[in-house]
Amino acid sequence: MAAHPFHAVADLAASQGMDHLVLKLADDGGYVRLVQQDPPLFFKHKADPSHPLDRAELYNFKRLALSEEDCSNGPEATLALIKMLLAKFADYTPKR
Repeated sequence: MAAHPFHAVADLAASQGMDHLVLKLADDGGYVRLVQQDPPLFFKHKADPSHPLDRAELYNFKRLALSEEDCSNGPEATLALIKMLLAKFADYTPKR
């Protein structure tokens, strides 16, 4: 089984000092999300199944789903997209 693309993205983000974007793992790697606390956003790969942790632990977070195409050009391109989305949703506040 190939490594989830978010692993390489998280490593690249950490190497660039983006300590606010962290990899959240559970279920022996079956659950993989990239999470930012402030503002509360998380990235989910569209191919990944929904998971109860999304509702339990990320209830007030905005979910941003990335497609296979979004992640197909390597971690640098994926991180560039994530940075653009982080800027776009920089003022996000939970509505719940």
